[in-house]
Amino acid sequence: MNQFTKATRIHLFAVMLISGAVLCGCDNKETVLDVDTPDGGVEVQRDLDNGELSVDVED
Repeated sequence: MNQFTKATRIHLFAVMLISGAVLCGCDNKETVLDVDTPDGGVEVQRDLDNGELSVDVED
């Protein structure tokens, strides 16, 4: 009986971890351009959901 409760706890913990990962989500973006230079860099990403571009410039 004790082994059943341990297995149940492990499964519930796994379900909670997976649920947390799903609820947090992730950025659905792809890197279009990534240029690094000695003075900084430029990164252009495109959102796969709506096609919006974002440009990040590093100094």
